This record gives sequence, structure tokens and C-alpha cells, in this order.
Amino acid sequence: MGYVVAKYIRLSIEDAKTESMSIEHQNLILDSHIAGMNEPDIEVLEFVDNGFTGTNFERPAVQELLELVRAGTVNCIAVKDFSRFGRNMIEAGYFLQRVFPLFRVRFIAVSNGYDSADHEGDTGGLDIAFKLLLNERYSRDLSKKIKASKQAKALRGEYISKNCAFGFKKAGNHLEIDQSAAETVRLIFDLAAQGQSLTKIAARLYEEKRPTPSEHRTPKGEPACIWGRSVIAGILRDEQYIGTYVAGKTKKHEIGSRKQVKVDESEWIKIPNHHPVIVDKTIFDAAREKIDRKGAPLRNRKIGTSERYGQIERPLRGKVSCGCCGHIMRLSNTRNAAFHCQHSHCAPDEPCYRLRFLHDELSALILKAIRKQVKKSNFADLPLPSESALSCQITEQKKVKLKLYESFVREEITADEYKAGKATHDAEIDRLTRNQAALKEETKKTAAAQKTAGQLRELLETSSKSQKLTQPLVDLLIDRVHIYPDGKVTADWKISGLDAVVKG
Repeated sequence: MGYVVAKYIRLSIEDAKTESMSIEHQNLILDSHIAGMNEPDIEVLEFVDNGFTGTNFERPAVQELLELVRAGTVNCIAVKDFSRFGRNMIEAGYFLQRVFPLFRVRFIAVSNGYDSADHEGDTGGLDIAFKLLLNERYSRDLSKKIKASKQAKALRGEYISKNCAFGFKKAGNHLEIDQSAAETVRLIFDLAAQGQSLTKIAARLYEEKRPTPSEHRTPKGEPACIWGRSVIAGILRDEQYIGTYVAGKTKKHEIGSRKQVKVDESEWIKIPNHHPVIVDKTIFDAAREKIDRKGAPLRNRKIGTSERYGQIERPLRGKVSCGCCGHIMRLSNTRNAAFHCQHSHCAPDEPCYRLRFLHDELSALILKAIRKQVKKSNFADLPLPSESALSCQITEQKKVKLKLYESFVREEITADEYKAGKATHDAEIDRLTRNQAALKEETKKTAAAQKTAGQLRELLETSSKSQKLTQPLVDLLIDRVHIYPDGKVTADWKISGLDAVVKG
């Protein structure tokens, strides 16, 4: 393998508006610089994160690049400028000052005129730290300006969301009625006002083959028309159907994050009589009252709920999905708890209609499968490799290199002989260091496997005494369990060596 140069290119949503930040422009700058590098047998890799913020490193391409760095297969990373690599001062500084020097990876920021090869023994000093700080401050200031701009537009009544409520369509920054979807919305409110339950409303919508909001928004072939009760409940509580503009229901968890968190209703922006009305307010209020009244007795009484029976451990809760439709199966809160496929509860034509499986029966199957399969698995006794041999070799090479320098100082060898010998020993030290880094990573994985094996043995002993599947054992081993209508049960395990089929 020759000299591997990794081009890293990042384009955020805001950067897309600037031609100088386009992917094509960044590629042009990097290709031009790489062409002028005085390195033999250059091999170029390209990593692109399109539409990702630089305020954190939760980006697929940069994570893939960092994995190659840890594996020791990259010699150099080239970016247009520091902000393309990251706008978080602490994290970007950590990689530049700690990680890349450790793995002997050269870092180049073309527009900043920075090349780590020119800073042997230091990391660029205050100049680089100041540039990283400016990049972070710029990102935070831009985020605040965008947030303020969106809030100002919302207060003016401009529709700022990417998608609008089912039953409407966007016309510029305003809403218009989508007649075909609006007809479905009116039917939902009429049925609710008549006292129909969410389950009966869902069955009616399925019977009439009315597409769900997601199917209406992005049609793909024949719609399934399987409505979730939560979707219907969300429509029945949405004031936008009586002409009220609603904005600010969620906000970003933190600057640069894609995670959204809910905002208290008291902080929402609401503007009455903002857009055309789909549902009359009288029907809207009647439907809300009927739905709330039907739910009230279930919330007040203890019958059929976990409160009636106390706290019963259900270790597989949230881990079981339908093998047909892939949706998580709901666990009923009763003494004889069972998993139910709620997705197809109103669709008798679906193969998983009324699919159910008792929790205790499934727990016994999983525990039996674990005990049976772990006995024949060989993952528990993995030996830990030793790093001592490599450390000794690196130390020995450094000693020889030092003696070579002493010989040069005493004029026992020429300058050319010293340079040639030094280059040979540097290359060997570099090779050994890369192998040592890879070995450390493998050691961590092996140590983690041994730890898992130890935990597994202890948890199995506990389960054997209680004859029950425990929550810690589930958390350690099981990622997902799949239930099929024919009684077949499969499992996605967190460790290798276990058979997927639990019950065939």
C-alpha cells in the first residue's frame, strides 16, 4: 500500500447556500493540493458528510474515517479548512493534538495553510486554538440567528415546518386545504363525535381503504391503510383543523443536535383564524369530549392494569416485534400478560391480525435457548494477547537509534549513513507502533468479551436458581425477539455463537 491520503468533505444545510463551500469546490481545492504533494504512490480516499453539522462528530463519514485512523491504514487527512473537520473546539482539538499524533497521521487544512508535518513537536500553538474557537462561536451564533428568524416568521403567521398537518398542503408559507385528505379528517371527527372508539375508527378507515398520513404524503404502490390509534388521537387533538396556527411544539435538544424535545404547551405559538377550517369547532369540541370521556374510566380504575397486580417484572418488554410487519408488539398489563401486534389490530386481511404470544411462555423459551446454546459456545474463554513483546521491540529500536546518533556525533559514521540508518529505524518504529495500536484495540475487545462471559455465567446461575428469565440477562444478550403467526420465534443476539431460531 502506498501513501494513503483521506479527503474529508463536509457540507451542512446552511453551507449549501454558499458556492465556496459546495462539495465540488472543496473537492477541487483538495485535489489541487494533493496533486502537489511530494509523496510517492499516493492513494486517495474520499469521505463526504452531506447535510451534517460540524458541532459534533456524530457523522457517518467522519466516524468511518476515524475507524481507519485507529486501524493504522491512513497516512494523511486533508480538509478545506478546520471548520470542515469540526466546529467543536474541544473535540477537534483533541483529535488534532492527541489522536492523530498518536497514530502518526498527518493533518492538512488547505485554506488555513496548516500542515501538521510543519509542526513537529507542537500542534500549531495559540493560532490554531484561536481558529478552532472562532469556528465554534460562529456555529453557535448562526444557530441562534436561525432560531430567532424562525420564531419571527412563526409570530408573523408564516408556516415554517417542512411538513404540514394531514389534510393541508403548503402554498408558499401558508396552508391550503388538501381536499382528499381533508375528507378523511372530517370522517374521523364525525365518527369520534358519534362516540366511536379509536379502534372502531381505525377499522372503518381500513374498511374504506383510506391512506394513512404517511401513505398520502409519499405514495408507494398500493396503500396498506392500517391506521394506528395514536395517529388518530393526534389528529383529534390538533387545533390546526379549526383554523388555529400552531408552532414551536418542539425544539432542538442542543446546538448542532438533530434530536428534538417537546416544549410545554404554554410556550407554543398559537394564532386563531389563521388558515381555512377543515372541521367546525362544535364538532371538534364534541369529538374531543367523547374521546376524553371514553378514556377516563380506563385511567381511573385499576382493572386490567399493572397497578392492580403490583410491580411484576416483564424483562422482554420493548424487545419483541412482529415477524410480519416489523412493529414492536405491545405487552398487555395483566397477570397473564401477552404480546399483541397492535399495528394490524383493525386489519383482518393481514397475516399478523390478532397475533399474540404469552410473555411467560416466551420468557421460558428464551431462557431454555440461552442455557442450551451457551454450553456449546466458545466465546467465554478467549485469551488476552500480550503487548510486552511489541513494547520491548519498540524500546530496542529507540536504543539502537540513539546509539546511531552517538556514533554520528563521534564522527564514526557519515551524515548520509546516519540519515539512512535513522530512516530505517523510524520506519520500523512506525510499523511497530501501528501494530501496538491495533493490538491495544483487539485487547479491549477481548477483555470486553471476557467480561461479558463472566457476567453471563453469573446471570445464568441466578436464573437457574429462580427458574426465570431476568432483566439483566435480557439486557446483556438480547437485541430483539421476532414472533411469527405460525408460532416461529427468532432472536437477534448481542453476541455471536447463538442460533437465531428459538422455536422453529
